Amino acid sequence: MKYAWIIVLLLIAGLFIGPLWDGNTGYVLIAVGNYTIETSLVAAVILLVLAVIVLRVIWGFVMRLVRGTAWGMKWFGQRRNSKAQQALTDGATALVHGDHRSASSAFNRSWQLRHDGTVALFASYAAAANEDYPQARKWLQHAPNPTELQLAETLFTLQQHPEQAEQRLTEIKELRQRYPQHPQLLRIALQAYEHLHRWDEVLASLTDAERLEVMTATERSELAERAYRERFLAIGREGPPALAAFWKSLSRDERRTASIRHAYLSVLKTYQLVEAADKIAARGLKRGDLKLAQLLDKQLLVAGIELRDYLQQQLKQHPEDGLLLQAMGQIAIATKEWALAERALRRASELVPSRRVWLDLAKVYSAQGNSQAALAAYEKAELGTH
Repeated sequence: MKYAWIIVLLLIAGLFIGPLWDGNTGYVLIAVGNYTIETSLVAAVILLVLAVIVLRVIWGFVMRLVRGTAWGMKWFGQRRNSKAQQALTDGATALVHGDHRSASSAFNRSWQLRHDGTVALFASYAAAANEDYPQARKWLQHAPNPTELQLAETLFTLQQHPEQAEQRLTEIKELRQRYPQHPQLLRIALQAYEHLHRWDEVLASLTDAERLEVMTATERSELAERAYRERFLAIGREGPPALAAFWKSLSRDERRTASIRHAYLSVLKTYQLVEAADKIAARGLKRGDLKLAQLLDKQLLVAGIELRDYLQQQLKQHPEDGLLLQAMGQIAIATKEWALAERALRRASELVPSRRVWLDLAKVYSAQGNSQAALAAYEKAELGTH
């Protein structure tokens, strides 16, 4: 506004100074009926400005009187509330459409017209959706009962600064107890537990994660496998008997869960407990608890007697099963039976070509001293072709 007035004054000065400098002040002739008024241009402009100022003063005085009446207060109040309600509706509509910036702007307009705590809550949500967490926390101070919004403040803070989770772990646990049905809080808690390697807390939260559907089944399975693997590794440091005892302490359903069985197999391989891994893999395949494709992909097969017998029996019934051939090839690699591994994997590469098959075949060729064939297999693995 200041700059606008400066521009106006400069224009007026230009209009006057020019004619004055030239010795011609100009004149204005006003004719109304039989009456005429003639005045200089300078005087006309001064009178016009004074008229505008007087009219503004009179208008302001009249509006002040009107607003002071019961009718005026009611009319202007209704008009203000109507604008505030329309802005709130616009903001809610934008929020539904996913336009969080327009929603935030609309809620701000509504708040300027009417300080409504509900509008502040909507504005806080929109600001958080725009990742403007400082503004989101400011809006919370205007919401009804801001002292009861510790959960929202904590969520905003941890979304903005996830590295603070370690310092606020006790607070997160307390909030989880108070709000066990809150999915976003559980999601942040799981991220914090995983980041801090608090695997026992992760395992304790998996049931709630499934109930509240905070992640997909695949994500939940992968998280469970990582958590159980770390748990098994920690117990395995106490020795094989402790690891076996903990495995047996799990419920039957837990032992038959694929992700938990994968984690246990991985740890058994890590501690080179081949006999135990052989039984877990073979019996899991026999009962249908495990899928051969997943064991191949995760490289969880071991060269055990029971697993090898199972695979050979299956191959007699399904001699052209590419996965069975690939499995036999991996076991042959473990026992350094290179000729058997080459035959099985070469046929598997024709039936079920994959990057894993070509890498295994390249390893066999390299062990046999066939560097040219190994290089070709590596290239096919990188290109993902057959």
